Amino acid sequence: MRESLARLLEMLADGHELTVPEFGAFSDLDRPAAALVREHWQGLPVATRALLLERAGELADVHLDRNFEALGKLALDDPEPEVRERAVAVFWESRDSSVARRLAVLAVDDIGSGVRAAAALALEGFVEAVETAELDSVTAAAVTSALRTAADDPVVGVRAAALEAAGALTQDWVAERILDAYESDERELRVAAIRAMGASAQERWTEYLADQLYSGEVEMRLEAVLAAGALGSETLVAPLGEALADDDPEVVLAVIEALGEIGGEAAVDLLNEFAPDAPEGMEEALESALGLAADTQMFRRFGEPVAEDEDDE
Repeated sequence: MRESLARLLEMLADGHELTVPEFGAFSDLDRPAAALVREHWQGLPVATRALLLERAGELADVHLDRNFEALGKLALDDPEPEVRERAVAVFWESRDSSVARRLAVLAVDDIGSGVRAAAALALEGFVEAVETAELDSVTAAAVTSALRTAADDPVVGVRAAALEAAGALTQDWVAERILDAYESDERELRVAAIRAMGASAQERWTEYLADQLYSGEVEMRLEAVLAAGALGSETLVAPLGEALADDDPEVVLAVIEALGEIGGEAAVDLLNEFAPDAPEGMEEALESALGLAADTQMFRRFGEPVAEDEDDE
């Protein structure tokens, strides 16, 4: 195994492009194998190191039995920001506390703004664990502190990434940043605000998302539809029904999927009414959405407290 890995590293140094099966040698690296890769790492061209990590991240999404975290961890020490940024992408599915703490440091301290943005966005995968207290207190504090600091980064892209990642955090500063970004002149921040609203699980944002369904910009309408589906509020079913008449087919397709995600009787009725006039090619999406909407059990998704009935006081 080590001999084949060493040979592949030599081939990479000479410009060889790995085949999909050859990438398997870089999956699940044990300590000796990781040490071998680290030994040869700087001998590889920068573009090769970056491409290796990019492809590793893509393959991990497709092949769930592949794990490139050991490769990503050693690449986080790479002197080139481009390589470190690609390394961060390897950790999208990670739930390792040590990874979370490392990403938190990179999101705040890395000299590369692209690395800071990538690290901040990657922390989104740990936010749910923060909210459910599944992370230890030290790691949870590191994640939330990093996102709050990155949300004030001088680079817009870093601020947007941090805000998007922090959307599900039930902390006052998150709501404040969402509102500020929503009202910003920076498109990237407005998009991040809408995405954060979708991740928030809070009914308070339904009015804002409903407004964006009528935006004059296709991108903003599409983002609002995706956020509405993620939020899951039945309050948004009616405005989403109107959005089925959108001129952009991508928006219409997203509306169909969002109604399926929200579910309930009203969503099913809207989808059934729309079906006879649906554009060609959307039949499969409609069938899938109808099945999902019909099967959805009604449950309370939102984190805001329910007001007690006055008669019960």
